Amino acid sequence: MMEVLNQIYSELKSLRKDIKSVTVKAISKKPLLSRTESLGLRWFSEVSDNLEIYGLSEELINKYSKNFSRLIKISAPNNLKSSYLKTLDELANNFRDDLIIPVQKKPNLSVDKSLFSQLLSGLLDPKESEYLEEALNCAQHKYYRAAVVLGWCAAIDRIHRTIDNIGYKKFNATSASMKSKTHGRFKKFTKIQNVSSLSELREVFDNIILWIIEGMELIDTNQHTRLKGCFDLRCHCAHPGDAPVTEYNLLSFFSDINEIIFKNPKFQC
Repeated sequence: MMEVLNQIYSELKSLRKDIKSVTVKAISKKPLLSRTESLGLRWFSEVSDNLEIYGLSEELINKYSKNFSRLIKISAPNNLKSSYLKTLDELANNFRDDLIIPVQKKPNLSVDKSLFSQLLSGLLDPKESEYLEEALNCAQHKYYRAAVVLGWCAAIDRIHRTIDNIGYKKFNATSASMKSKTHGRFKKFTKIQNVSSLSELREVFDNIILWIIEGMELIDTNQHTRLKGCFDLRCHCAHPGDAPVTEYNLLSFFSDINEIIFKNPKFQC
């Protein structure tokens, strides 16, 4: 994390210097546009989801995320030089004090059993606890991909059992209602369901289930987005690829499934 933050900080200063040297009012050179967009995207792909474990406040992280989002937005051609400089100043001026130094003070974070103790202690189902204990053991031995796959399996199983308790009639009816929408968030949903048992439910793709439980008001839009990120990470971990999976990704993943699923009163079954 320290290496990534230092690289981003260095690029912020370098980009600001190069933007200042531009003699026209609007930025249109492709190399500058590409650098601006890449810098914004890197914040979200490598940094933003991994900072809370260093004790940084959500408010602070959101402040930087807002400005990095602004970088991505203005990386289109012909945005004003002044807009670039204003955003880059807001990002670079306190970047070291706000982010680098706090992370510097906690350089040896690692996956530790204590980080998962709250998660495991709150589980009443011994089979579920055993399953997540196995995920933790994978994490401690640095098998992070295996830990994510096991963790997601436990989370989706809790969702399945919650739907089973509520009843398939509501699940099916909600999917039909969502399909009928012609505007709003669910207007593109097309996957009407007609399941009647847990075994049939387990044949439904996880991403579809996430949409329907939002429609059932078990989760809201933001929770859906976070769980979709967890599911995407599970898919990345289950199939070969070059995207790295670090302990920070793992901690963020388990934090999300813990807060949104395991500790959520709506999923107590």
